[in-house]
Amino acid sequence: MDAAIKHYTSVALCFARLAIQRQLEYPLFLVSWLIMIPVQYFGGIWMLEMLVRNFHPLAGWTFAQLSFVYGLGLLSHGLMVIFFIQTWGIDGFVVHGLLDRLLLRPLNVFFHFSVLYINFIGIIDLILGTIIFAYGCRQVAFVWTSSNTIKVILVVLGGMLIRAAIYTATGSIAFWTKRSRSLVGFNLTLMERTTFYPLAIYPYLLQVFLTFVIPLGFITFYPACEFLGQDDRLAFPMGLALWTPLVGLLAFRVAVLIFNWGLKRYESAGS
Repeated sequence: MDAAIKHYTSVALCFARLAIQRQLEYPLFLVSWLIMIPVQYFGGIWMLEMLVRNFHPLAGWTFAQLSFVYGLGLLSHGLMVIFFIQTWGIDGFVVHGLLDRLLLRPLNVFFHFSVLYINFIGIIDLILGTIIFAYGCRQVAFVWTSSNTIKVILVVLGGMLIRAAIYTATGSIAFWTKRSRSLVGFNLTLMERTTFYPLAIYPYLLQVFLTFVIPLGFITFYPACEFLGQDDRLAFPMGLALWTPLVGLLAFRVAVLIFNWGLKRYESAGS
Protein backbone atom coordinates (compact mmCIF):
# COMPACT_ATOMS: atom_id res chain seq x y z
CA MET A 1 0.00 0.00 0.00
CA ASP A 2 2.74 2.48 0.97
CA ALA A 3 4.69 1.64 -2.19
CA ALA A 4 1.60 2.26 -4.34
CA ILE A 5 0.92 5.61 -2.66
CA LYS A 6 4.54 6.69 -3.16
CA HIS A 7 4.40 5.61 -6.80
CA TYR A 8 1.18 7.49 -7.55
CA THR A 9 2.45 10.56 -5.68
CA SER A 10 5.68 10.59 -7.66
CA VAL A 11 3.74 10.28 -10.91
CA ALA A 12 1.45 13.17 -9.95
CA LEU A 13 4.41 15.38 -9.01
CA CYS A 14 6.17 14.54 -12.26
CA PHE A 15 3.15 15.54 -14.35
CA ALA A 16 2.70 18.70 -12.25
CA ARG A 17 6.29 19.74 -12.88
CA LEU A 18 5.96 19.15 -16.62
CA ALA A 19 2.66 21.06 -16.79
CA ILE A 20 4.09 24.09 -14.97
CA GLN A 21 7.19 24.09 -17.19
CA ARG A 22 5.01 24.09 -20.32
CA GLN A 23 2.95 27.01 -19.07
CA LEU A 24 6.00 29.06 -18.12
CA GLU A 25 7.22 28.78 -21.72
CA TYR A 26 4.71 31.51 -22.62
CA PRO A 27 5.15 34.32 -20.05
CA LEU A 28 3.03 36.84 -21.96
CA PHE A 29 0.15 34.37 -21.86
CA LEU A 30 0.41 34.35 -18.07
CA VAL A 31 0.55 38.15 -17.98
CA SER A 32 -2.70 38.38 -19.93
CA TRP A 33 -4.41 36.17 -17.33
CA LEU A 34 -2.87 38.24 -14.53
CA ILE A 35 -4.77 41.19 -15.98
CA MET A 36 -8.06 39.59 -17.00
CA ILE A 37 -8.81 37.43 -13.96
CA PRO A 38 -8.46 40.22 -11.34
CA VAL A 39 -10.61 42.50 -13.51
CA GLN A 40 -13.29 39.80 -13.69
CA TYR A 41 -13.51 38.97 -9.99
CA PHE A 42 -12.73 42.36 -8.46
CA GLY A 43 -15.25 43.80 -10.93
CA GLY A 44 -17.78 41.24 -9.74
CA ILE A 45 -17.36 42.05 -6.06
CA TRP A 46 -17.43 45.79 -6.83
CA MET A 47 -20.73 45.43 -8.71
CA LEU A 48 -22.09 43.48 -5.76
CA GLU A 49 -21.10 46.29 -3.41
CA MET A 50 -22.77 48.88 -5.66
CA LEU A 51 -25.93 46.79 -5.81
CA VAL A 52 -26.23 46.44 -2.04
CA ARG A 53 -25.29 50.06 -1.36
CA ASN A 54 -27.79 51.56 -3.80
CA PHE A 55 -30.66 49.15 -3.24
CA HIS A 56 -30.84 46.76 -0.28
CA PRO A 57 -29.19 43.62 1.14
CA LEU A 58 -29.73 40.45 -0.89
CA ALA A 59 -32.29 38.36 1.00
CA GLY A 60 -31.03 39.88 4.24
CA TRP A 61 -27.33 39.33 3.49
CA THR A 62 -25.14 42.41 3.86
CA PHE A 63 -22.20 43.25 1.62
CA ALA A 64 -19.78 42.08 4.32
CA GLN A 65 -21.50 38.69 4.44
CA LEU A 66 -21.68 38.53 0.65
CA SER A 67 -17.92 39.19 0.48
CA PHE A 68 -17.40 36.25 2.82
CA VAL A 69 -19.50 33.99 0.57
CA TYR A 70 -17.90 35.30 -2.63
CA GLY A 71 -14.36 34.75 -1.35
CA LEU A 72 -15.18 31.31 0.03
CA GLY A 73 -16.60 30.28 -3.33
CA LEU A 74 -13.61 31.62 -5.21
CA LEU A 75 -11.22 29.58 -3.05
CA SER A 76 -12.79 26.25 -4.03
CA HIS A 77 -13.10 27.45 -7.62
CA GLY A 78 -9.38 28.24 -7.69
CA LEU A 79 -8.42 24.79 -6.40
CA MET A 80 -10.72 23.12 -8.91
CA VAL A 81 -9.16 25.13 -11.77
CA ILE A 82 -5.69 24.08 -10.62
CA PHE A 83 -6.30 20.36 -10.24
CA PHE A 84 -9.36 19.46 -12.33
CA ILE A 85 -9.62 21.89 -15.25
CA GLN A 86 -9.00 18.99 -17.65
CA THR A 87 -12.50 17.73 -16.83
CA TRP A 88 -13.74 20.60 -19.00
CA GLY A 89 -12.35 18.81 -22.06
CA ILE A 90 -13.38 15.18 -21.65
CA ASP A 91 -15.15 15.24 -25.01
CA GLY A 92 -11.86 16.14 -26.72
CA PHE A 93 -10.23 13.05 -25.24
CA VAL A 94 -13.15 10.94 -26.43
CA VAL A 95 -13.44 12.34 -29.97
CA HIS A 96 -9.70 12.36 -30.70
CA GLY A 97 -8.96 9.03 -29.06
CA LEU A 98 -6.58 10.56 -26.52
CA LEU A 99 -7.64 8.09 -23.86
CA ASP A 100 -5.89 5.32 -25.79
CA ARG A 101 -2.50 6.03 -24.29
CA LEU A 102 -3.99 6.22 -20.80
CA LEU A 103 -5.54 2.81 -21.22
CA LEU A 104 -2.17 1.36 -22.23
CA ARG A 105 -0.33 2.54 -19.13
CA PRO A 106 -0.29 0.68 -15.79
CA LEU A 107 -2.16 3.40 -13.90
CA ASN A 108 -5.74 3.99 -12.87
CA VAL A 109 -7.25 5.75 -15.89
CA PHE A 110 -9.14 8.43 -13.98
CA PHE A 111 -6.12 9.18 -11.79
CA HIS A 112 -3.92 9.42 -14.87
CA PHE A 113 -6.45 11.69 -16.57
CA SER A 114 -6.68 13.91 -13.48
CA VAL A 115 -2.93 14.48 -13.10
CA LEU A 116 -2.21 15.02 -16.80
CA TYR A 117 -2.51 18.77 -16.44
CA ILE A 118 -1.98 21.03 -13.44
CA ASN A 119 -3.21 24.50 -14.30
CA PHE A 120 -0.66 26.97 -12.94
CA ILE A 121 -2.95 29.87 -13.86
CA GLY A 122 -5.49 28.69 -11.31
CA ILE A 123 -3.20 30.03 -8.60
CA ILE A 124 -4.32 33.52 -9.65
CA ASP A 125 -7.93 32.60 -8.82
CA LEU A 126 -6.76 31.20 -5.50
CA ILE A 127 -4.85 34.37 -4.59
CA LEU A 128 -7.82 36.59 -5.47
CA GLY A 129 -10.12 34.33 -3.48
CA THR A 130 -7.80 34.59 -0.48
CA ILE A 131 -7.80 38.40 -0.69
CA ILE A 132 -11.58 38.70 -1.00
CA PHE A 133 -12.23 36.06 1.66
CA ALA A 134 -9.80 37.74 4.08
CA TYR A 135 -11.62 41.03 3.50
CA GLY A 136 -14.99 39.36 4.11
CA CYS A 137 -13.71 37.68 7.29
CA ARG A 138 -12.51 41.02 8.60
CA GLN A 139 -15.80 42.74 7.81
CA VAL A 140 -17.93 40.09 9.56
CA ALA A 141 -15.45 39.77 12.46
CA PHE A 142 -14.89 36.08 11.75
CA VAL A 143 -13.03 34.45 14.63
CA TRP A 144 -10.13 32.27 13.50
CA THR A 145 -10.25 29.62 16.17
CA SER A 146 -8.56 26.28 15.51
CA SER A 147 -11.99 24.71 14.99
CA ASN A 148 -13.10 27.36 12.49
CA THR A 149 -9.79 27.15 10.65
CA ILE A 150 -10.14 23.39 10.20
CA LYS A 151 -13.76 23.82 9.11
CA VAL A 152 -12.83 26.43 6.49
CA ILE A 153 -10.13 24.15 5.06
CA LEU A 154 -12.54 21.22 4.91
CA VAL A 155 -15.22 23.37 3.29
CA VAL A 156 -12.83 24.61 0.61
CA LEU A 157 -11.60 21.08 -0.15
CA GLY A 158 -15.15 19.72 -0.14
CA GLY A 159 -16.28 22.54 -2.42
CA MET A 160 -13.47 21.71 -4.82
CA LEU A 161 -14.61 18.08 -4.93
CA ILE A 162 -18.25 19.05 -5.56
CA ARG A 163 -17.21 21.30 -8.43
CA ALA A 164 -14.91 18.64 -9.88
CA ALA A 165 -17.67 16.03 -9.53
CA ILE A 166 -20.16 18.11 -11.49
CA TYR A 167 -17.69 18.81 -14.30
CA THR A 168 -16.62 15.16 -14.41
CA ALA A 169 -20.17 13.80 -14.43
CA THR A 170 -21.43 16.19 -17.12
CA GLY A 171 -18.23 15.86 -19.15
CA SER A 172 -18.55 12.08 -19.13
CA ILE A 173 -21.76 12.44 -21.15
CA ALA A 174 -19.35 12.62 -24.10
CA PHE A 175 -18.83 8.86 -23.85
CA TRP A 176 -22.42 8.50 -25.07
CA THR A 177 -22.94 11.68 -27.13
CA LYS A 178 -19.36 12.45 -28.24
CA ARG A 179 -19.87 16.08 -27.26
CA SER A 180 -20.24 17.75 -23.87
CA ARG A 181 -18.24 20.97 -24.21
CA SER A 182 -21.38 23.12 -24.33
CA LEU A 183 -22.15 22.03 -20.77
CA VAL A 184 -18.91 23.61 -19.52
CA GLY A 185 -20.19 27.12 -20.10
CA PHE A 186 -23.51 26.17 -18.55
CA ASN A 187 -21.77 24.76 -15.47
CA LEU A 188 -19.56 27.83 -15.11
CA THR A 189 -22.56 30.14 -15.21
CA LEU A 190 -24.58 27.91 -12.86
CA MET A 191 -21.79 27.76 -10.29
CA GLU A 192 -21.12 31.48 -10.51
CA ARG A 193 -24.79 32.30 -9.89
CA THR A 194 -25.21 29.81 -7.05
CA THR A 195 -21.90 29.75 -5.17
CA PHE A 196 -20.91 33.42 -5.21
CA TYR A 197 -24.31 34.45 -3.86
CA PRO A 198 -26.56 33.04 -1.11
CA LEU A 199 -29.15 30.50 -2.19
CA ALA A 200 -31.68 32.45 -0.16
CA ILE A 201 -32.19 34.80 -3.14
CA TYR A 202 -33.80 31.93 -5.09
CA PRO A 203 -37.27 30.35 -4.74
CA TYR A 204 -37.65 27.54 -2.23
CA LEU A 205 -38.05 24.76 -4.82
CA LEU A 206 -34.88 25.86 -6.60
CA GLN A 207 -33.05 25.81 -3.27
CA VAL A 208 -34.21 22.21 -2.78
CA PHE A 209 -32.99 21.32 -6.27
CA LEU A 210 -29.59 22.95 -5.67
CA THR A 211 -29.27 21.03 -2.40
CA PHE A 212 -30.49 17.48 -3.03
CA VAL A 213 -30.12 17.08 -6.81
CA ILE A 214 -27.11 19.27 -7.63
CA PRO A 215 -25.48 19.92 -4.24
CA LEU A 216 -24.14 23.39 -5.04
CA GLY A 217 -25.56 24.82 -1.83
CA PHE A 218 -22.93 22.96 0.17
CA ILE A 219 -20.04 24.75 -1.55
CA THR A 220 -20.62 28.10 0.16
CA PHE A 221 -24.19 28.77 1.29
CA TYR A 222 -24.73 26.22 4.06
CA PRO A 223 -21.22 26.57 5.52
CA ALA A 224 -21.63 30.37 5.47
CA CYS A 225 -24.97 30.02 7.27
CA GLU A 226 -23.17 28.26 10.11
CA PHE A 227 -20.12 30.55 10.18
CA LEU A 228 -22.21 33.74 10.08
CA GLY A 229 -25.20 32.60 12.12
CA GLN A 230 -27.65 32.98 9.23
CA ASP A 231 -30.80 30.89 8.85
CA ASP A 232 -31.31 28.56 5.91
CA ARG A 233 -34.83 27.92 4.68
CA LEU A 234 -34.38 24.14 4.62
CA ALA A 235 -33.68 24.06 8.35
CA PHE A 236 -30.68 21.73 8.27
CA PRO A 237 -29.17 20.67 11.58
CA MET A 238 -26.09 22.48 12.84
CA GLY A 239 -22.62 21.49 11.80
CA LEU A 240 -23.36 22.45 8.20
CA ALA A 241 -19.70 23.19 7.49
CA LEU A 242 -18.84 19.56 8.09
CA TRP A 243 -21.46 18.41 5.59
CA THR A 244 -19.50 19.93 2.70
CA PRO A 245 -16.49 17.53 2.71
CA LEU A 246 -18.82 14.55 3.16
CA VAL A 247 -21.06 15.65 0.30
CA GLY A 248 -17.95 16.40 -1.76
CA LEU A 249 -16.50 12.93 -1.25
CA LEU A 250 -19.84 11.28 -2.08
CA ALA A 251 -20.41 13.42 -5.18
CA PHE A 252 -16.86 12.85 -6.39
CA ARG A 253 -17.18 9.10 -5.92
CA VAL A 254 -20.39 9.07 -7.95
CA ALA A 255 -18.73 11.16 -10.68
CA VAL A 256 -15.80 8.74 -10.91
CA LEU A 257 -18.24 5.84 -11.22
CA ILE A 258 -19.99 7.65 -14.08
CA PHE A 259 -16.61 8.29 -15.75
CA ASN A 260 -15.63 4.61 -15.45
CA TRP A 261 -19.06 3.52 -16.66
CA GLY A 262 -18.69 5.73 -19.70
CA LEU A 263 -15.16 4.48 -20.27
CA LYS A 264 -16.61 1.05 -21.07
CA ARG A 265 -18.33 2.66 -24.06
CA TYR A 266 -15.15 4.33 -25.26
CA GLU A 267 -14.56 3.44 -28.93
CA SER A 268 -10.89 4.45 -29.20
CA ALA A 269 -9.41 6.31 -32.16
CA GLY A 270 -10.03 3.43 -34.56
CA SER A 271 -7.66 2.64 -37.40
